[in-house]
Amino acid sequence: MKRQYLFYLIALILCSHSAQGIYFTTTSAPYIVYRTGSRIELNCSVDAFPNRNGSYIMWTKGGARVLNGSRIYVNTNNTLIISNALLPDTGSYQCSALAGGQTISTTTQLTVNDVPGKPRYVVLFNKMKESVNVYWTFTHGQDHNSPILAYRIEYRSNHNQTIRVQNVTHPMANNATVKLSPWGQYVFRVAGINTVGVGERSLWTAAYITEPAVPYNAPKGLRVEGSGRYPNRLFVSWMALPGEEQNAPGIGYMLYYKLDSDRFYTNLNVSNVNSYFINNLLRERYYDIYIQPYNNLGIGLRTTTIVRGFTSEAPPRSPPVNFRTTEIEANSIAVRWDGIPQNFIEGTLRGYTLRIWDVRAPGRSTNYTVGPNTLTYVFYGLMPYTVYEIEAFGRSRSSGRSYSARIVVRTRSSKPDPVMQLAAGAISTGNVVAANWVRPARANGIIIGYSLNITYTLTGRAYQYYGSYLLPGNVHHFSLSRVPRGTYVFTVSAENAAGFGPSRRAQAYASGDDYAPYNYLAKAVSNSRIEISWLVVKNPIRFEVRLREARNDSVWYKYGANIPGTARQITLDGIDGTKNYYVRMVSILNTGRNPLESSPTPQALAAMSSFEENLPPFNRAWFVILFVMGVILALILVYMIYRQFRSGPVQEPPKETHRAPRPPPQQQPLGQKELLLMMIVFFVLLQFNRVNQLIWAPLLIDDVCERRLIDIFGY
Repeated sequence: MKRQYLFYLIALILCSHSAQGIYFTTTSAPYIVYRTGSRIELNCSVDAFPNRNGSYIMWTKGGARVLNGSRIYVNTNNTLIISNALLPDTGSYQCSALAGGQTISTTTQLTVNDVPGKPRYVVLFNKMKESVNVYWTFTHGQDHNSPILAYRIEYRSNHNQTIRVQNVTHPMANNATVKLSPWGQYVFRVAGINTVGVGERSLWTAAYITEPAVPYNAPKGLRVEGSGRYPNRLFVSWMALPGEEQNAPGIGYMLYYKLDSDRFYTNLNVSNVNSYFINNLLRERYYDIYIQPYNNLGIGLRTTTIVRGFTSEAPPRSPPVNFRTTEIEANSIAVRWDGIPQNFIEGTLRGYTLRIWDVRAPGRSTNYTVGPNTLTYVFYGLMPYTVYEIEAFGRSRSSGRSYSARIVVRTRSSKPDPVMQLAAGAISTGNVVAANWVRPARANGIIIGYSLNITYTLTGRAYQYYGSYLLPGNVHHFSLSRVPRGTYVFTVSAENAAGFGPSRRAQAYASGDDYAPYNYLAKAVSNSRIEISWLVVKNPIRFEVRLREARNDSVWYKYGANIPGTARQITLDGIDGTKNYYVRMVSILNTGRNPLESSPTPQALAAMSSFEENLPPFNRAWFVILFVMGVILALILVYMIYRQFRSGPVQEPPKETHRAPRPPPQQQPLGQKELLLMMIVFFVLLQFNRVNQLIWAPLLIDDVCERRLIDIFGY
C-alpha cells in the first residue's frame, strides 16, 4: 500500500553580493512511520531563477549517499523511493539542494515497524497441582520498532484441544500464573502485542502433566422419571463430567436414593455412565435422589439439588386425541378433545394442561390446567380478529415432557371501535362543510365501510335529517357544497363483518347564503311529469329549474325560469319519458348578485319512475321459473321447425290391400296449429303476476331494468 506524507519547507537564501536570490524547496516528512512491506516516497525539489545554473539534489542516509538499487532508488524527479520496506530501512534521511554556491537541506526520520518477534525463552516453574507459572524473555530489538503493550499466553490440554488465551496487560511483565485442572497434560506458548498487532508465537513448551485429585465438580442436569409400564422402578439421567473435570482416572458415579419419609439413603455404584434404572422400588411412592462422582483418588462433591421422583408415573406417550375448536367468537374460543388412549398412559393421568399464545408474541403464553375428566375448555378475554395458537398435553406426576397437540385459530370479528380524530368544519366561501376522520384504533376485523348520517339546524330551529351515506372503507373524507347557513352534525361509525361500531359526532357551522335552496326533492309522477319541492330561509326574487340528461355530463338547460320566490313546489310537464335527468334548483337574487345554485340530485331521476313504483311486489322465484321455461320452449320450437323443414310435405300412406304386418307409424312433423298453441300458452304464463312489466319496462326506462337485474342476479 502506497502511503505518502508531504510537509513543505520553503527556504529563501539571499546571495551576499547580489540583490537577486535563489529559491530552494525541499519536501519531506520530519517523522514518518511505515510498516514492513510498504512503499515509501520522499520528495525533494529546487527552483532557481533563470540566470542561475548548476543546481542539483542529493539524498543521504546517516551521512552516506543513497545509491540506486533494485529496491531503493532516486527517480528523475529527485524522489527517493523505497519499495517493500524492511526493518533495517529505519534511519535519518537527508535531502540536500545545492545551487549557485548556496546549500539547504532537511532531514526526515523514517521508522519501519512490525509486530513483535517471538520470545527468546519460554519456561515453566512453580509447577502446582492446579497451576503453573509461565516465564518468558524478549531480547533487544524484538519489539520491531514499536513498544510492546501486553503479552498473550496460549495453552491447551489433552482433554480439550481448543487453544485458550490468558492476556497479561502489564508491558513490563515477564511471567504469569495460569490456573489448570488436575490430571491434565498442558503445553504453552507466548506472544507479544504492540500497536501493530499480535506478534509471532513462541514454540510450544514441553508438556506439563498436573497431579490427579478427587472430582471438584458435581454432575449437572440430574433428572428422574417414572414408568407406567414398570411401576417399581425409576429412570435417572445426568450429564457426565467432561475430561478436565474428572481430575483422575477411574471416574464413576455413586447414586443415592431413599423414600421421602426415610432418614437414610441407599447408594449404588453405577460406574462411568450417564443414566441408570433403579429397580425394586415401592409403587406410587416418592423417592429423593442425588448423585456423587468418584475416581481412583476418592469421592467428589455431590449434586447440590436433591431431585424427587414418583414411581409408576411417566409422561403420557400420546397427545390428546382429536383436539379441535367447537366455537369461535370475537373474545373467546371453545376447544374440545377426546382424551388420551389408556394404553398410552403410563401411570395415572392427572389432567390436562392447555397453553395459548398470540402468534405475534410466542414468548408470552398463558397456561390453564383442568382435571382428567374434563374434555372441554373455553378461553375468555381474547382479542378480536387475532390468530392464536393453542397447545394441549396430558399431565402426570412425572416431571418429563408430554406429547402435545396444537391448533391455530383466528377469533371472529367484533364491532369496530369508534373512528379516530373526527373533525368537521366549513371551507371555501362558507357554503361548503366537510368532515375528516381516521380508521379505528382497533378495527377488530376488516373495515368494509363507514356510515355517515348528517343532521342540520337553520337559524336556531330544531335539528332536521339531511341525509345518510354509506362510504367505502378506504374513504375518510366527505363534503357538502352549496349548503345554506346553519349548523351541521356529522355522525360517523365504522363497519366490519360484525356490523357497525359505536359512532362519533362532530359539528360544523356553515355561513352560507340564506337564499340558497336546500332539502329539495324531485320525483317523477308520470311518463312526462316531474314534481319538485324545496325550502329556503329567505325568499329570492324568483327560482329557476335546470335539467341535465344523465348521459350528458356538461349541458344544463333551463326549464321553468319564472317561478315565484314564494313558491316551494312546482310540476314540470312535457318531459321526455325515455330519458333520465339530474335536477338543480337556482335562486335568482337582486341585480348584481350571482345566482345561488343548489347541488344536483344525488342520482339520475327517471321521468318514468312512477311506472316502477306501480309495479307489484317482485317474486324472484317465479321470474326464474318463467325464464327457464321460456328458454326450454324456445329450444323446442327451433328444433321442431328444423324437423319440419327437413322432412318436407306430409304424404298419406296407401291403403292396405294385403294382410301384411303394419309398419311402425311415421313421426308427424309439428303443424302450424300446434306451434301457435304453444306460443299462446307461454304468453299467458308470461302475463301471470304482471311479470310482463318487468320484461317490457327496460325498453322505456333504463335504470328500472338495471335495478331489477341487480335484485335478481346481485350485480
